[in-house]
Amino acid sequence: MKTATFCKDGKPVLGIVLGDRIYDAAQAAQAAGIPGDFSSLRCVLERPDGLEQLKQVEKRIGDLQLSAAAMQEVQLEAPIMNPPKVLGVALNYRDFCSRGNLLLPDKLKVFGKYGTSVNRHLGEIDIQGRSVTYEGELAIVMGKTCRDANRENALSFVAGYTAVNDCTANDYVKEDVQLLRGKNLDGFLPMGPVFVTADEVGDPGRLTIRTEVDGEVRQNASTDQMVFDIQDIICYFSSFMTLEPGDVIASGTPAGTALQFNPPRFLKPGQTVCVTVEKIGTLKNTVITSV
Repeated sequence: MKTATFCKDGKPVLGIVLGDRIYDAAQAAQAAGIPGDFSSLRCVLERPDGLEQLKQVEKRIGDLQLSAAAMQEVQLEAPIMNPPKVLGVALNYRDFCSRGNLLLPDKLKVFGKYGTSVNRHLGEIDIQGRSVTYEGELAIVMGKTCRDANRENALSFVAGYTAVNDCTANDYVKEDVQLLRGKNLDGFLPMGPVFVTADEVGDPGRLTIRTEVDGEVRQNASTDQMVFDIQDIICYFSSFMTLEPGDVIASGTPAGTALQFNPPRFLKPGQTVCVTVEKIGTLKNTVITSV
């Protein structure tokens, strides 16, 4: 199942994506006689049976007389506009470490991002005059409250996946010797274009990821190159914090980021960045600078 958040009558609403059409989920649920709050993906995930209810709505759409919009004609917002937490993993691809002459980490290197960094498909990335790199990634969307997961049950807590571009202001990282400022400029986490449920994605450890800048391929890899897989990531975070429905975890980026070129190839105003994750789609953004 695929969902997206789109603007309708000036407000963000949850949509069910079927082919190249998108249906208002709340309107469809009402027509199908299925109760519950379907105003946003987060609201759906916060109910124990919310996602299953949404799948029932999807199955009924063909029997209902509902209007739909063309995906290319609506403004998409981030699949989850206000995630409870946004977490990230650094140095998590073997090719990234090899190309950067870095040792493979023996434990996860993690960081946090904040809600104000969330951006949308076709939104603008404002680099604010900084030295900014793109980082195409698969993102995990949690579907259940999770504490102390193990490898056997870790994936059962996952609702699905989306694509993100985990932008980083490398000059801030160099100045600060930590990631908080460099990772959290406004709009530094484009997300989308859609959310795809875990059952439709299948094995998250065998997905291709490609990042292009103005049509030039900069990153091209598979999630099977991760140092720590999705189960490891969930087990680690849930060992010291409670993961909640709607939490987003960026799982790391492969080789080919701006700093791994000589000279570095940081983003420039006017460029277009596309992150494509297999079974999810292509997240596209343009680069601007307000400084």
